[in-house]
Amino acid sequence: MLVIAAVQLLLVSLVSAALHFCGKPVIALSAFIGGVLCALPNAYFGFRVFHGERRHSGARAAGQVVESFYHAETGKFVLTLVGFAAVFAAVRPLNAATVFISYGLCLLVQWLLAARLVK
Repeated sequence: MLVIAAVQLLLVSLVSAALHFCGKPVIALSAFIGGVLCALPNAYFGFRVFHGERRHSGARAAGQVVESFYHAETGKFVLTLVGFAAVFAAVRPLNAATVFISYGLCLLVQWLLAARLVK
């Protein structure tokens, strides 16, 4: 999961830099923010589940593993909500459509990379 978050941040940084150099600084900032709003909670989830202080394994720890996933997913959800609220409250100028499109594309990258890593 941390590899996926790193790839997401790299891609969103490259796209944002290209947009900025094309003379679209507001679009670039909005795209970057949308990608970060997707990648950072994803990194939190990956760290919490796979590299956290309470790593569980084995059949006897199945309940603890599920609980760990629930806690990580809850934290990811809260970080995403708080991130969107903070961005829309504090960042001006901002292109909301670009934020959501970038967030959605970043999610698509996450799903594609996760599917590829499973194979």
